[in-house]
Formats: sequence, C-alpha cells, structure tokens
Amino acid sequence: MRYQADKVELLEDWNNRFKVSITDLQYKIERNSTSLINVSRRLDLIPNYKKQFVSFSELSQDLKVIKKNQSADRIVGGVVRDVALRKVSNFLGNKIKSTVDKHYDIIRGKEHGSSGKLVGHGLRKDPLGSFSGSYAFKKVAGKKPSPEEQRIFDRDGDTVAKWLYNNAKTDMPWITNSYEEYKNEVNLDEKQIIGALFCAENYEAVGHSDNDRTDWALGYVYEIGEVKEGHFFYPEFGVAIEMSSNSIWYWLTQAIHGMAKLDLSGGGVRYTAAISLTEKTARAIEREKRKKKE
Repeated sequence: MRYQADKVELLEDWNNRFKVSITDLQYKIERNSTSLINVSRRLDLIPNYKKQFVSFSELSQDLKVIKKNQSADRIVGGVVRDVALRKVSNFLGNKIKSTVDKHYDIIRGKEHGSSGKLVGHGLRKDPLGSFSGSYAFKKVAGKKPSPEEQRIFDRDGDTVAKWLYNNAKTDMPWITNSYEEYKNEVNLDEKQIIGALFCAENYEAVGHSDNDRTDWALGYVYEIGEVKEGHFFYPEFGVAIEMSSNSIWYWLTQAIHGMAKLDLSGGGVRYTAAISLTEKTARAIEREKRKKKE
C-alpha cells in the first residue's frame, strides 16, 4: 500500500509491517572493489553438466569459482553483491516468499529437471489458448482468492519484478536492452512488466538452456539463516558463482546453466526471483497484439 506520511512515500508489507521508503528502494550501497575473474569459452565442459544435477565438490573440479568477494566479465554474466539495504532486502525477500506460497508450482520437463519449489508470476502463454494469460493463484479450501486478495498478491510480485528490473536497467543497461527492444516492438505500456517473474524456494536445477526471446535473465537471491553451497554453474564459460544473500546475478539464457545441489544442514532457506521472457510468452503477446489490430 502507498500513502503519504511526513511527506515521505512509504511502502508497507502487511504481513510483517515492513516500512520501506522509495528512497530506500533506490539507495545504492557503495561497494568495495572486487577482483575480476576472466572467463573463456569451454564448450568441452558442456557434456559434463547438461541434464545433470551436480554438487559443489563435482563442479569445483573443472570450473573456476567466483567467490563472494569476486565479480566476473560482464560479457557472459556475473553477480553484484549487497545490492540493497538490509530492510529493503528483508522487504523483498518477504514478498518473494509470499509469491512462492500463493502460486501453483510449475512442473518442468526432463530437459529442465529440478527440485524445490518454482512458481511464476505475471504473463505467460495461456495453456488452453493461443494468447497470453496470467499464472494462477492457488485455491484455498477449493476457493479462488478474492479479487482483493489477488490484488495484494499481484502487488507483491510486481514490487519485486519492478525493483529488480529497474535496478538492472540503471546499473547494467546492456542486460535490459533486448527487453526494451521487445517492449517497443509490441508497444507494451511503459509500466508493464515484460514477461514473468519466476520465484523459487530451495531451487536446484540440472544444466540446461532456455528458449527465451531475450538475451539475458536476471535474478535476486535472499536467504534466511545459513545456506551452504548451491552454486550457480555456467560450464559453457568455465565458471560457477558462489551465491550469497542480497545479490543480483545475471546470465545468458541460451547458454548452459543450472543451480547445484544445496547444503541445507545449517537450517537455512534460499529464495530466488528471476525475470525472463520465454519464446512461448513472447509469441502469445505478439498474436494478441495482431488480433487487436484486425
């Protein structure tokens, strides 16, 4: 909910009463310099990871690990650490958790084998038609959420998606170029979220590539407690990223990538949120736009 208080616009999460100002959301933390990891193409490593679940001990044998104090060549993707104030991170993490809890799980095929919870928020191709539709909310006791509840749930997902996208658009504009080009092609409203926000809890995935319209996907990590290992692996370029809470990471969607096995023995939970525009969704939006012109 937005309202004015002492001439400061506030955003409030009604589950935990977080109060976060627009200024807080836009705040940029001064980051310490990081060592740069140079990468090179490693097509020979792809067979070891494609359609495979791997652990840290397995990937560390032949991939360079981008540690928590390191970054990577932006040409192929990388990670930005400590991107938000602590209260903003908690605010976003709570909304990611809410989005996971309120939507149906996505069941992925063998090419995208995974474990953990994964849900979608926003636009997708309607599974029963040719045009676009929205990811569905769970029924509770056989009933759909009321329109007011859906509005609140939508706001949770929209807040995370807009913050993540605008953060990248400001700090890493090359990532959002293909999204902006698509938006212009189909004349989407400037405020409309492009594609979908995928939210996950304790997600692991085999090495795979995605059939996306856009060049890049971008994600945010939020952890509660201690989560060990669970590296994002990028074998096509010979690297793996050590994930850390309150970080944005980005990758080329059509390159082989995945999320290694998590060690949750410390009792922690990892939540992630990622923006991407699948080819199916892009085509559905285009068909819808053409239909309206007829």
